[in-house]
Amino acid sequence: MTDEEKYTGLSRKKRFACNIITAALIFACGCVLLVFGIIGGMIGVGVSVIVVPLLLLTGGLILFVTSIIQMNTVTFYMSIIFFVCAFVGFLAHFSPLTYGMLYPFYIASPAIASLFTVIMSGEYRFHLKIILVFSFPSVFFALFASGIWTAGILAPALVMYAGLVALYGALSANSATEE
Repeated sequence: MTDEEKYTGLSRKKRFACNIITAALIFACGCVLLVFGIIGGMIGVGVSVIVVPLLLLTGGLILFVTSIIQMNTVTFYMSIIFFVCAFVGFLAHFSPLTYGMLYPFYIASPAIASLFTVIMSGEYRFHLKIILVFSFPSVFFALFASGIWTAGILAPALVMYAGLVALYGALSANSATEE
């Protein structure tokens, strides 16, 4: 299959389906926000608490559904990042965990997205590199957030890791064939 055959535009029906699904999900999100705006005071969960995680979840759902319709791995990747961020937001508001404990998930979100996207794309080596590049710093920050590491350990570890990633990049570029 040539690139021209692989990357053709969407059919009119697929574009229409994506647009209808997007509109329906945005409308549903607005309805949920309205319900929490009306009864939020009675149940102790106002709009201000759920607006950001709900918008992220809605954005993730829109990207996820349209990525499946379009078979678009980049959109799928972005949907997973939105889901991770929504998950962190909901956990921070509705569990004893705080953003201070959960922020390593934000750092790991590209690795998590690659873990799921590799299934759709089949580009194992590419996504494995992304997973490795983002997993280590997220583990470093998780150790810091849990109090196991101090800033005196975190900062040098991040700098050393950045140096190793730069070294890997230099060696990879040197060994790659020129086109």
